[in-house]
Amino acid sequence: MAGVVRTVEDDSVVRIVRRHAMLRPDAVAVQSGRSLTTYGQLWHRALVVAAALEEAGVGPGDRVALWAERTAGVTAAALGVMVLGAAYVPIDPTHPGERTGAVIAGSRPAALVHDGAAGLPAPGLPAVDVSTLADLPVPPERTLPRAEDIAYVVFTSGSTGTPKGVMVAHGSLANYVSWCGSIVGTDGIGSPLFASLGFDLAMTSLWVPLAQGRRVVTVAGPWDQATLFDSRNDKYTFIKLTPSHARFFDVLETPPRYDRATGLLMFGGEGLDPALITALGSRIDGVRLVNHYGPTETTIGCCAYPFDNARLPSTPTVPIGVPAWNTRAYVVDEQLRPVAPGQPGELVIAGRAVAAGYIGEQGFGEKFIDEADLGGGPGRAYRTGDVVELLPEQTLLYLGRRDDQLKVNGHRVELGELRHHVLAVPGVADAAFDISRGPVDSLELFVRPGQQVSDREALAEMVHKSLASALPSALVPQSVRVVREIVFNANGKCDVVATRRLAEESG
Repeated sequence: MAGVVRTVEDDSVVRIVRRHAMLRPDAVAVQSGRSLTTYGQLWHRALVVAAALEEAGVGPGDRVALWAERTAGVTAAALGVMVLGAAYVPIDPTHPGERTGAVIAGSRPAALVHDGAAGLPAPGLPAVDVSTLADLPVPPERTLPRAEDIAYVVFTSGSTGTPKGVMVAHGSLANYVSWCGSIVGTDGIGSPLFASLGFDLAMTSLWVPLAQGRRVVTVAGPWDQATLFDSRNDKYTFIKLTPSHARFFDVLETPPRYDRATGLLMFGGEGLDPALITALGSRIDGVRLVNHYGPTETTIGCCAYPFDNARLPSTPTVPIGVPAWNTRAYVVDEQLRPVAPGQPGELVIAGRAVAAGYIGEQGFGEKFIDEADLGGGPGRAYRTGDVVELLPEQTLLYLGRRDDQLKVNGHRVELGELRHHVLAVPGVADAAFDISRGPVDSLELFVRPGQQVSDREALAEMVHKSLASALPSALVPQSVRVVREIVFNANGKCDVVATRRLAEESG
């Protein structure tokens, strides 16, 4: 099935933001507490950052590490990197040093840009502090990037134990923000930005409002209920969050009234259970709802399903809908042959939404394939690994994974990467994983030692500390349990239920 074929006027977000700066320079672009940055100021600072990076030796086609705190300065820095024709690589300041080192080693940046941060990694890398850059009276305008140039690189969990850098082109990002902007509409002031800029969830809340000429409201963190959900005279255009995030707030003594804060609630990052929507009750009356779907490799999002609580679907999960503009979806078997409507198959995405590939991988591969292999025209397509079916109403329904990838609170977890780090801990012979569902989902880890251990708690603590030093917090299991055996079923697959029962019986 195919999304709407639509001509996107602009081939980069850079061009869109520049137009807003020229036409409405005094409109607010970024709000951080009481501090307001206008579009004119944001564009001016982006040009200043571009000039400073150029002086530091950065040129078009290079990559620049972005110390990605949620500030107006970092927003200007990301824009300035793209203005120069380089690609920004966001690094979450909360990630452990080993993970940060892997991102820097994998991206090989020409410089690092930050907004007054301390304790930065890679001391030998040229660093530009946007908070100390003097304004230029008339910073030079630039030749803006082309649609095929890379806008940013986001690193995701990798099945081999090493995170993979996904390269996203300007044309794909421009297509996404234009399509997503058409879904969220034009009411409201913009969107709160609370997620890490190294996470796809944040890309929607950053670039869609800026592409619309609205404001980004920076939030200290995902649990800042007051900034996110307090009643507002100037409602947000949309709030995007994961289902796990919504479940957490729903069990608080005073859960949020979404209807007083926003006109649209967008869910992404995980399968959406209709029971969650039912639980939100009258607090979302009159609020438009969107289930948003898309792996990082398909430019933030590639499918959407608008609905509301008055017409809740009867499917096991809320459908993921139809493809984005200029994007095509194929449902295929293991030989890439189309399956019949109503039958499960792997979802493969083609068209404008598909990323330019992984850093260091040339051409096609296991995940990125030629659309011609699917019976379409030549071009890049991405095998999502997600199992879907096409419903009679011509919308896609998510059914699960065809591999052992997990989603925990919206973060993609490749079990291959987790196993790599767990088995590197001395004394660990095998490992199994599961998700413990609750208001906030958590990852459980079961480890089998290579020999009899006298202190299981000490081994569990050592495993947890080792993972916490190497992985983002979202990928670190909340529970580590040492078991004498990991149980397998008749098909040779790990039986997590039986393994957990064994752990409980042995104390």
